[in-house]
Amino acid sequence: MTASPSDDDLGDRLLDLVLYAPLGLALEAKDLLPKLAERGRGQVALARLAGTVAARQSQNGAEKLIGDLRESVEGFLGVATRDQTATADDDPAVDLPIDGYATMTAVEIIPLLADLDDAALDQVEAFERANRSRTTVLNRIAQKRRR
Repeated sequence: MTASPSDDDLGDRLLDLVLYAPLGLALEAKDLLPKLAERGRGQVALARLAGTVAARQSQNGAEKLIGDLRESVEGFLGVATRDQTATADDDPAVDLPIDGYATMTAVEIIPLLADLDDAALDQVEAFERANRSRTTVLNRIAQKRRR
């Protein structure tokens, strides 16, 4: 009985799988392992970034939902239920180095922080932590102090 061409192909595939592929891997491992490790690190970093973004979006969504709920309750009850923390608009004694700070968005505030000294940054940081706690603003203040 002679071997059919399909038997030869099967034998070649079996040799590739059992002998040649492991041998080739052993010879190339020195070059492949650092590349594979780097790809793995990149995937982990990407997964971390995706997790961080998802967590921030969830937090922002929850904060917005709570704010909307609070406004609905205030409107329904006809009373203010928000925390009684001081804001620049409510308390004239709160003197911030940026005019209109309490009504500004983080995008408007960030470029103005560059011109502030440490004492002014302390005031802005204290106000921000007591009121809106915007991580964008607080992170920029921390970055400015590290320089």
